[in-house]
Amino acid sequence: MKPRFPAILLALVLSAALTSGAAAHKACRHDGDWTFKDKSIELEDGTLVIEHEEEGWTVEITDDHELYVDGRRVKTDREQKKLLKRYYRDYEKIEEMAEEIAREGAAVGLEGAKLGVSALACVAMLLLEDYDSDDMEEEIDVKTADLEKMADRLEKKADKLEDIADDLEKTHRKLRRSISELGDLEDF
Repeated sequence: MKPRFPAILLALVLSAALTSGAAAHKACRHDGDWTFKDKSIELEDGTLVIEHEEEGWTVEITDDHELYVDGRRVKTDREQKKLLKRYYRDYEKIEEMAEEIAREGAAVGLEGAKLGVSALACVAMLLLEDYDSDDMEEEIDVKTADLEKMADRLEKKADKLEDIADDLEKTHRKLRRSISELGDLEDF
């Protein structure tokens, strides 16, 4: 008689992946508006808009790297303009990469769910005479390796995104120090 308990346990564990895969797909949607504490930041028609709900201020950086604070244009020098350009560009990259990572993360979750379904099918196949737990393990190992590759690629992209976010944060601090109108804003 073939051992059934490990196969049944594996099936139960992997069936949980079905739920997590569907949840991952649903959770990885982004509407273009990032909210942090009382601030939101988004690209609106080519303009990067940062709003602070509690303090009531709005900062805008246009696609030609002009700066507006509460609707008033702020005169900037060449170095400040470079910082604004870097800030705008890094935010664009972050938004683009975050959306890509979300899509790929959902795909990894769905592939995990497919692996769960496949494992359940393998458990059912254990009832056949010419299919045993070694066959099941081999089949699942092949599919798991592909899933791990997808997850590794996703992790590398997430690491790159984190580096860009660190750069954005540094540029943010430089902007605050360099442009008095930004430095004067509470919680910019």
